Amino acid sequence: MIYTYDILLNWTKEERLKDFYEWDLEDDLEHIKKIPIIRISDTMLKDLLTSKIKIDKSFLPKIKLKTESYFHNEIDKIDYAVILTTTRKALALELDSEGNVTYKSNLLLDEEEEVLEIGEELMIMDIDYKVLKRNKKTSYLTRKEETEKNFLVKELKKIKINKEESKLNYLYKEFFSTEVKTFEDKLNILEKELNKDYNNFHHKLYALLKLSLIRKK
Repeated sequence: MIYTYDILLNWTKEERLKDFYEWDLEDDLEHIKKIPIIRISDTMLKDLLTSKIKIDKSFLPKIKLKTESYFHNEIDKIDYAVILTTTRKALALELDSEGNVTYKSNLLLDEEEEVLEIGEELMIMDIDYKVLKRNKKTSYLTRKEETEKNFLVKELKKIKINKEESKLNYLYKEFFSTEVKTFEDKLNILEKELNKDYNNFHHKLYALLKLSLIRKK
């Protein structure tokens, strides 16, 4: 089992997790001495961030009593806790004996970076789980990704309202080889791609649009 050591967690039961810059001394902060790290799929991470889930009980023995925290100058063991990570996001969980996620926590920025580096060297573990409830309003994107996606939505809306045909043609040709004639069809294809989960398309389109704005100045 791979561990990370001496980190701070901010446990919450709320659907919306607090980013590190929102942490307060009155929050449920816990100084963790050591906690196991397991790499998971992007799909599972998305479900953890946007849904209420229950992890299969067969997973629990793998992490039982392997997390230690500091409590009044003593070491306290947590029954079921783990950090689950991909290569772009890490999330700490505390579970009950049935596999329900009782608490979640983001990590401090520098501590998350260390976990992500460790995660890159790990094999993805296939963990069985069940989605109990979808939280449609909860975003799983990082702040940077959410900023980029919001920017793209606004820019495509401007193109649509102002009928910027030359700009749309330029963007369309950069990403698609299929011949489409009408302004509406090209716009629909771009919007459909934009509505998908964040991926490399969004980042490249964002960079292209930002570059075009710089050239105008």
